[in-house]
Amino acid sequence: MNQRKSEQVRTGATVKALREAYGWRLGKFATAIEVSHSYLANIEAGRKPLTPELARRIADTLNVPLAAITTNHPIEDVA
Repeated sequence: MNQRKSEQVRTGATVKALREAYGWRLGKFATAIEVSHSYLANIEAGRKPLTPELARRIADTLNVPLAAITTNHPIEDVA
């Protein structure tokens, strides 16, 4: 797996872990960040990249720093 793809997978897993840790269901969270359910599922699975604008909306919705999503660190440190 190339570096870009592995970063995409890691970021998607981070988004999913944070969403779940904060008690959001996939569909409701997708609506809150103004994307489709399937698009968010693809991001979380690492199949689609996370844009900077969407990363900001996710961070704002979860009330976490942007670095919680975009920095490579263990999930336990940010949840």
